[in-house]
Amino acid sequence: MAFFTFSFKLLLERFLQLVKAPFVNPDMLWIALPLLLTLIIVELYFGRYRDEKLGWNTALTNTLVLVFVSLNLFQQVFRIEGGSFFRATFSTGFYIALFIFVLGISLFLVDFFHLIPSILAFTISAHLPVNITAYTAIVIVYNMIPLDFATLLAWLAIIIILGALFFVIKLLEPKVVR
Repeated sequence: MAFFTFSFKLLLERFLQLVKAPFVNPDMLWIALPLLLTLIIVELYFGRYRDEKLGWNTALTNTLVLVFVSLNLFQQVFRIEGGSFFRATFSTGFYIALFIFVLGISLFLVDFFHLIPSILAFTISAHLPVNITAYTAIVIVYNMIPLDFATLLAWLAIIIILGALFFVIKLLEPKVVR
């Protein structure tokens, strides 16, 4: 099956495609740059103010990022497909946008109604996984990167690497004691 095609060379290639995408396709900067800036600022904020924790309201608003990004992705898919609704609905980009939309709405409902324990909800609705998921979807749709196992692993690698990087930054960042 083509989805499970994998090699470390392909994984590195996908990883670099995801990281370099805004420089290769500047059209995506308008949607990707706010995600990345928000990610950095919020990570630095929570590193500085360690006693503050993510709450239901923040988790809820994080999920809306996925909904808004999905709308931009739908627009991009229709643009790529020449405005044809029929062609767009049979494209991989459309299904990625639909997945991001459904994921965003699902997480929104979970967070709005507190349907799962807060520790789990706050982990999956935190800004790092939400913003990196949104960013990865943007890169895949805007740059028509194949959605395969290597792309999935590259996405996970980005989350892990950024998580580790921000962990180290938080250790070095001056903390505010109240």
